[in-house]
Amino acid sequence: MDDEREEELWDLLRQAARLSDDEFERLKRGGLQLNYLRICPRKLWLFAHQVRLEADAEAVALGRLTHERAYRDRPRRSLILENLIAIDILEDERTLLEVKHAPTFVEAARLQLRYYLYFLGRRGISLRGELRFPRQRRREAVELDPAAIAEVEAALEEAARIVALSTPPAASYMPACRRCAYAPLCWG
Repeated sequence: MDDEREEELWDLLRQAARLSDDEFERLKRGGLQLNYLRICPRKLWLFAHQVRLEADAEAVALGRLTHERAYRDRPRRSLILENLIAIDILEDERTLLEVKHAPTFVEAARLQLRYYLYFLGRRGISLRGELRFPRQRRREAVELDPAAIAEVEAALEEAARIVALSTPPAASYMPACRRCAYAPLCWG
């Protein structure tokens, strides 16, 4: 990315962001929480309240295996920033990869990656993002634009609202519930 394009991205973030630095610091959270927000608000609430049932879940194991086996030749993998966001792979100096086992929850994956780009942008780091689905040999570019910035900020506010609830939101059945590690807490 050339210097002119990078400066355009900085201007975009400064103009489109509505959250102050203090508001962002109060609302920031792990990227997986925003992913869960799109998948199931109840799952977000449970996860945010330290109910962790994913360790033995088949879908999580498949995701972990995909992450371990894909792109082994990349020099930087699994970076944890501020103990909040877990970057799968930094492909080069300008591209952040988010590796997923399958495109089942692609909207959730997009939001998670947009949040990473937004988070890093607030820290002065301008990157492009790319979702990768190695099994399907599929890739999708993800970048920040004013709509993506608004989506991330709205999602941060919504996630904070859900996490602040005294009890989890009601369960709402969807086909993904059949394979969800949290299903016993929702459906008995």
